[in-house]
Amino acid sequence: MADDTVGRLNATEAAIDQINFTLEVYGRSMDTLLLILCACLIMTMQAGFALLEVGSVKVANTYAILLNNVLDVCVGTLGYFLFGYAVSYGPTTSGFMGTDYWALRHLPNDDALTWVFFQYSFAATATAIVSGAMVGRTSYHAYMIYSFIITGFVYPTVVHWIWSGNGWLNSDLYGLAFQDFGGSGVVHTTGGTAALMGALVLGRRKLTKEVAEHAVPESSPALVTLGFFILMVGFFAFNGSSEAHISRPGDPEAVARAVINTALACASGGVATLLFERVVHKKINDFYVLCIVANGCLAGTVSICAAVNVATTYSTLFIGSSGAIIHCLWSISLHKFTPIEDPVDATAVHLAPGIWGVIICPFVDKNKGIFYCGYAGQYAAWRQLGVHVGGLVCIIGYTAVTTFIIFTIFDKLKLLRSHQEKFEHAEALRIHEEELAKQSHHGFFHDVFHHHEHHEHHDAAPAPKKSVSSAFDDAVTTSEADVVVTVNSGQSLDGSLIKESVF
Repeated sequence: MADDTVGRLNATEAAIDQINFTLEVYGRSMDTLLLILCACLIMTMQAGFALLEVGSVKVANTYAILLNNVLDVCVGTLGYFLFGYAVSYGPTTSGFMGTDYWALRHLPNDDALTWVFFQYSFAATATAIVSGAMVGRTSYHAYMIYSFIITGFVYPTVVHWIWSGNGWLNSDLYGLAFQDFGGSGVVHTTGGTAALMGALVLGRRKLTKEVAEHAVPESSPALVTLGFFILMVGFFAFNGSSEAHISRPGDPEAVARAVINTALACASGGVATLLFERVVHKKINDFYVLCIVANGCLAGTVSICAAVNVATTYSTLFIGSSGAIIHCLWSISLHKFTPIEDPVDATAVHLAPGIWGVIICPFVDKNKGIFYCGYAGQYAAWRQLGVHVGGLVCIIGYTAVTTFIIFTIFDKLKLLRSHQEKFEHAEALRIHEEELAKQSHHGFFHDVFHHHEHHEHHDAAPAPKKSVSSAFDDAVTTSEADVVVTVNSGQSLDGSLIKESVF
């Protein structure tokens, strides 16, 4: 009798162990499915970036934009699999960067490949941000190289600091806990800073003052709108999957909160941007309003990424709307007061709201934030704010220095700029030298009197102004004959047909 009882108990224990094992397998399978499906959706953001950029700039840049987005996938994949994952998640002793898993060697098991693919989709997104600020102005050779470097080394280093669990900004190594659930700092601040440095090295397009709206004419509202919706699908996957699991207790609730907060931040950002543009900025150009409202929606979404799993719905409405207003102010200030040109507002959408999202996170955390923790938790909450501010300084400083050096070296070696950009730059310098020569030859009073006569002569029918960029576009559509380009009233340039690629 006793033996029968023991046998039944052993059989029951074996059955329970088998059930537990099966449930564990099902749980791992659900987690794997979540990561792979969401990574695939995140990769569609490349299409969203491409459509948004193509729809926001002139047709001459279309091929360069599309090629750059294809290169993001091709070159970025090689960079991340050879070096990026090792730098991000390899074992470390210093907390600065990983030192193993080069070319995916020494991975513990094949299950780790799921995590590799998932993190690669984030790296590709960070690199795509950079191309937006330099759209159509860089050669594809340079783009291949700096895409490889950013995906393989620059971005993964920041990932190691914060998301690896062993980095100096978020581990027991120094007792710091930088909180960034969806990547406001890791992805968007890093990518936005690199984009800003690239735009800074390139400078403004030459003779842009001859064209009304930032020297980039409007192209296709439909592409802008379609690109926006594709990006939003990617953002739902981006933030929803940052929990990295769906099978553990509390995971479904965290994923649900992340997704609904993403939607609310997007909506509040769009409404706030529309009101700002119509009431405060008083913009009446419908295409401009469409582009900036779409960007405002994205800016609100970027702002909530850091706190998307811990912010209440009411806090999310505030974060999304305020992040969108910051994006508007950044865009206006950048174009009016700096020598930097950002045609699709990549830095306004990613860098400024990303910084805001990281700073506001310690305030709105419903569990331990400054607004919720009570008197007893204030010290820890304000210390957390200090960690976030210090971490931001390190992220921006590291990314700015490394990418500025990279872009400057490429520019000095004449590898950075596209053929069209080099043409515009050379023509602008020639025109400027001619103007200086005229002024030095005739003197000040001659210029004053002739300027007065010039205006009297042209008051009836002023000649249309055209930038050298527009002249180039006309040149590449002309058959093998010389072209005459009107650059400014009273000036003309003779040049032969340029047969080189526009990128």
